[in-house]
Amino acid sequence: MSRSRSLAVHLRSAFHLLALVLQWLGLAFLVPLGAAGVYGEPLWPWLLTLGVTSALGLAVRWITREAEEVRVREAFLVVGLSWLLLAALGSLPYLLLGALSPLDALFESMSGFTTTGATVLPDIEGQPRSLLLWRALSQWLGGMGIIVLAIAVLPKLAIGGRQLMEAEVPGLEVERLTPRIRETARALWKVYVGLSVVQLLLLMGVGLAPFEALAHTFTTLSTGGFGTRSDSLASFPVPAQWLVVGFILLGGTNFALLYRALRKPLRAPGTLWRDEEFRFYLAVFALITGLLFVNLWGFYGSAETALRHSAFQVASIMTTTGYASADFDRWDPAAKLLLLALMFLGGSAGSTGGSIKLVRTLLIFKLLIREVRRVLHPQAVIPIRLGSRVIGEEALRGVAAFAILYVTLFALGSIVFMLDLQRAGLDVPVLDAISAVAASLGNVGPGFGVVGPMASYAPLPETSKLLLMFLMWIGRLEIFPVLVLLTRDYWRG
Repeated sequence: MSRSRSLAVHLRSAFHLLALVLQWLGLAFLVPLGAAGVYGEPLWPWLLTLGVTSALGLAVRWITREAEEVRVREAFLVVGLSWLLLAALGSLPYLLLGALSPLDALFESMSGFTTTGATVLPDIEGQPRSLLLWRALSQWLGGMGIIVLAIAVLPKLAIGGRQLMEAEVPGLEVERLTPRIRETARALWKVYVGLSVVQLLLLMGVGLAPFEALAHTFTTLSTGGFGTRSDSLASFPVPAQWLVVGFILLGGTNFALLYRALRKPLRAPGTLWRDEEFRFYLAVFALITGLLFVNLWGFYGSAETALRHSAFQVASIMTTTGYASADFDRWDPAAKLLLLALMFLGGSAGSTGGSIKLVRTLLIFKLLIREVRRVLHPQAVIPIRLGSRVIGEEALRGVAAFAILYVTLFALGSIVFMLDLQRAGLDVPVLDAISAVAASLGNVGPGFGVVGPMASYAPLPETSKLLLMFLMWIGRLEIFPVLVLLTRDYWRG
């Protein structure tokens, strides 16, 4: 009895917090509702979605009104379920407007909130503007994190907020920028919103219409990648493409680092350069851009064009944004392999990017170097540092375990995906198939071939779409929070 009561309390606390998140999400539908009013599009789908979401939140909140404060156990359930519920509720406008079938609507919504950017939406230019704006807004909300925003705006989440943030933004640790975790969440969102406003104004300044500027602002800093045109950003003015490269790189930077830099603008260059992960980030970007530039110069016959597409695609794929300035599926195999490798890097820790994250890659390199040195000096004590900070052995084991688990999940997902394609009678090249899995697990978006930058995931069988949705979800939460929910110990009270 005590175990069942403990589990009941555990579930009540988790669902009470979920209700608060759902009530907040209902307000987000006011944005596309306003756009529908401006552009003369149907209002009822947005009113109905807003009503359903708010009513569900109120009902669950009333049922669980005697909930206790959140603990670590509740945090994992709240975060895991919130992304599933948000994707489900966010799919309603696609259904009500008749744009997609139920499964495809859920796929598009999951891709949006997880900032994956893989699309099944046909005829993007022909869709209602309110729907395209919601599609972009879902990525902006998911970029910094739904729970992080909830902590920032809901006083009731001040207690247990750290557990929630650590479950939603897993990594080495959640960096506390202020004495209170709620203020830290607010600080991160202030940077996010401030940079978004700057990008919006600059995009309009280089000639983009306000609607497109706003939609792409929502999907750049969030490293999401949804656009308003079927060719992504290929038909955008050249200045706009270069501008987007800069903001993609900002989206892939640790927002805690950006916060510290912006607090003291005159010292910002030094603040950024002293961060070892940031230096590694720029070095990888510059190196791969240079290699791709050499490869593409002959293909395009113009140094500026080759450099622009190289810088754009390296920034876009490495940070898991998924925009395209050109149809990179037409590039040669060497260039495509470089892009595939970038799908496993991700942005900095504390950024909106997905995948493995650069800090883990850097620490794995340091681990390998240490093991080589230990062959020569078996008795030596060789600490691993990140900047001036010594990384503990427990954290290093976690990094190694995550990388192994990530690659294992990618391999298993690729095998299951290819078997499912064969079952459905689809002849998809191996590189194209594994790019779809890597792009989903890493929240990148476009891959090669049938899921290339100028194509969509629509032709895939339903079972494959379900698999890729699961990979988007588990990849966005960085695997461990989802695996915790699947263990027997978690449900033992």
